[in-house]
Amino acid sequence: MNRDSRRAFRHAAQSVTEAFNRAGPFPEQEVTPPLLIDAVTQCLDIAARSAEPGALAAADVDEIGTHALECITDLSLWAYQLGLQAERNTIEDLAFDFARWIARNDGAISVLEPVVNTFARRANSTHDPADLVLLFDAIREVLAHVAPQLRNGLEAGNPAQPWRILNFNGAIIATRSQQPELMCAAFDLLEQNLPDECAAFYEEGARQAEKQVYAQHVRDIMRERFVKWTTRH
Repeated sequence: MNRDSRRAFRHAAQSVTEAFNRAGPFPEQEVTPPLLIDAVTQCLDIAARSAEPGALAAADVDEIGTHALECITDLSLWAYQLGLQAERNTIEDLAFDFARWIARNDGAISVLEPVVNTFARRANSTHDPADLVLLFDAIREVLAHVAPQLRNGLEAGNPAQPWRILNFNGAIIATRSQQPELMCAAFDLLEQNLPDECAAFYEEGARQAEKQVYAQHVRDIMRERFVKWTTRH
């Protein structure tokens, strides 16, 4: 975790604590912002001391990472309930950092909601191809380390599941970059992870690619994939 992320988290955490104290007391609530902030800070300290890949056993990485992401999710909800959207975004940004820390230490990411929220927000705020490439690389890194229960426990007809959203976001981000190699890498991942969703995705993608903002090669790639998945599957 870099210093800027930690500094931003401390400022956001302070604002949440102050708002919580003003709005409280909440005697029925056992999991309060101060407790969550303390837990996340402890996880940050451990991650900082274990910066080198392999410094922790995989089981420890999973335990620390999952605990951090669960606490971040709860703290994000508190920020939302207290009307602190900017602070909520900052808190969820830390989920992005923890997910990548888990991935780089070969752990399993078991909590995806705040990570997906951060990816979506960052994707919506940039149109720069270079930034989109970096964002896709981060998504690809995270996708490779998502826990099996989140990959395999998909509920039919539920489009809001984080694993599904993350795969779609990766494909959309790659398409927006308009870089053929990136698009093919993203679509290969989509076909591997969500084969039943591909025909509908490419059909919609082919329609969207007709917009003037997209180059001809984007339309061609999308149509090729659509034909592939409507004639063979």
